[in-house]
Amino acid sequence: MIRHSSLPKLEQCACYESAGGNSPAAARGTRMDEAFRFALAGDTSKFRVLESIEDKEAVQWAVNQVRLIAGGENVISEESELKVQTPGLEHIGTEDSRIPLKCVSLDLKSGIRRDYYSQMAAYAYGNMERDFAPEWTCHLLFCDQKQVVTHTFTYEQAKLVVENILEAVADPEKKPTPCEYCNWCKNREQCLALGKAASDTLEIVDSDLNANLAQLKKYLADSPETLAAFIAKAAIFNDQLVDWAKDLAKEKLSNGEEIPGYKLQKVKGTDYIDPTQVARALSTSGATMQEVVKFLGDKIKSSDMKDFLDNRQCDFQFDVLQGKGYTKLTQDKKKK
Repeated sequence: MIRHSSLPKLEQCACYESAGGNSPAAARGTRMDEAFRFALAGDTSKFRVLESIEDKEAVQWAVNQVRLIAGGENVISEESELKVQTPGLEHIGTEDSRIPLKCVSLDLKSGIRRDYYSQMAAYAYGNMERDFAPEWTCHLLFCDQKQVVTHTFTYEQAKLVVENILEAVADPEKKPTPCEYCNWCKNREQCLALGKAASDTLEIVDSDLNANLAQLKKYLADSPETLAAFIAKAAIFNDQLVDWAKDLAKEKLSNGEEIPGYKLQKVKGTDYIDPTQVARALSTSGATMQEVVKFLGDKIKSSDMKDFLDNRQCDFQFDVLQGKGYTKLTQDKKKK
């Protein structure tokens, strides 16, 4: 059965199948989802038992965002009322919250930011089908980053996204495509696409070209296509083999086996001071405001300041400065 949450994975690889299980990150997300829904309903019991201050702050931020977006309109947070039946999917999805009068859904996301566009399209499609609405908006609340990502769909747009994925999954000629979700797929160990990507990289690294490092670099530099393929396959190689090999080596060394050229080394944890002690120390020292700010890192992110003020319902206006930017390499999913 195709789940709503699996659509982003199937969009990248039509052969994806969940390996199942429940990672610590997923378990954390489940606890935070529950605390989020309960808090929206005025029940803080689940919120109070969250494991860390950071988790509580993240959920509180998300709750505040929902209330801001709702603007006084009714917010549905009862799990039994948040079910979504999307045409073409047997699975019945469950949103995290909904504002019916605004044709809006809101989903809490913990952990790193990922592309949930197709999952939101499926929710929007189901909601519009049920309510005969011409348009639906889905807000993704990335609580750890304190960022809101918004997707608005027409009925036809959402329908097309879902149908294209289902069509690709049903294609008898479909082939696996290495992607960011390979580690979660139950077919990973038997996947020929992953195996080929890793073996191709091994051939290059093993100098099948009989080239020295300078010649190898020139070989890659002379062809943008080869360079792009090498970067993509090297990422798979590192993720699927190198990291695995390092973990295996540590395990063998822990069991008393020898790995030539390697040993285990204990690394001391970073020393730190409890925030309450910092506050008392700064107060006792008689430090000026400028000295305190400089001690705490000199620069404070504008988003952190905004969240701080929003949580305290303070309408203070501040000037935003911008540091020096940088350029990073990212994969263009539209051009492969």
